[in-house]
Order: sequence, then structure tokens, then C-alpha cells
Amino acid sequence: MAASFDIKKIFRESWGYQPPIFDVALQPEQSITSADFFAKGLYGRPYFMPVTLGKVELPNPVIRVTSKKTIVETVLVGRPGTVKELIGQEDYKINIKGIIVTENNNYPEDDIKKIHGLYTQNIAHRITSPLTNLLLGEGASVVITDLTWPEISGIQNVKTYEMNLISDIPFDLILK
Repeated sequence: MAASFDIKKIFRESWGYQPPIFDVALQPEQSITSADFFAKGLYGRPYFMPVTLGKVELPNPVIRVTSKKTIVETVLVGRPGTVKELIGQEDYKINIKGIIVTENNNYPEDDIKKIHGLYTQNIAHRITSPLTNLLLGEGASVVITDLTWPEISGIQNVKTYEMNLISDIPFDLILK
């Protein structure tokens, strides 16, 4: 017998907000494979913006990407404002929150082990998602900086997770 749960409610109770992606409904003429913007999750239900990290497709992910520039501002005497000198762009910071759900009433031990295994490898992993492909380029690599398993009570076949990652963009160092 399948357990009864509300994925929107679980997400809202775990992180304090409900992302709009859980309300996405595919139109009949849309293809699930078009641009990889959709994937099929538990019970064949389509979901928006799948994320694959290494060889692990993360269950029910919500992804946020931020970036920051380092800018030096110089005050000019006798003039309002500053001169801005762009110094560089920091790594992309990626936050992924998700919910693991198993079809039966068993604790999702195997999925937890897969995700935790990615974290313990201490290497850069390839990330694939429509958003990171656009911003970082296809085949980009990231490093997991931290992994959290937030508490959830009352449902034994559901576990929430959150991970933070930073981009690992290769560069060439030229010595003269």
C-alpha cells in the first residue's frame, strides 16, 4: 500500500516556502524530452528542471544559482559617486533542495547512500540541468561544499536533503 503524502507541504514545512515548480503541468503537446526541462519522477509524474550530479539523478530537486562580482570602488575627490573597476567574478554558488520519496513505505536508504556517496568522494562532479547548462555551460563541474539532511517527522518513506555547491571552472595558468 502506497503512503499518502503531500510533496508541496513537505517542502513548505522543511524550508518555509513552496517553489512554483511543483505546480507545473505539462501541456499535451509538450515533449518530456524537449530540452531536458522535464523528467519523470515517482509514479511517472513529470517534474520541472531535473538535476543530475555525477551519475546520480537527484530526486525532486529545486535549484538556485547565484554569482557575485568582485568590484573595486574608488572615491573621486570633489565628485559624487565612485569609479568602478571590475576585478573578477567569483565562483557560481549553487543550492539544491530536494525530497526523496520511495514507492513503498521503506526508508529511502539507497537514495540517501547515493547522494551521501557523491559528497564523500571529495572530487568535482559534472552537473547537468537546464539552468546550469545555460549559465556554466554543458559539462560544467562543481564541488559539493556541504550536505544537510533536515529533520522530517511522521513519514518514513520520505527524506529531505539540501546541498551547496560551487563551480569548478578550469583555467590555464601561463608562466613566462
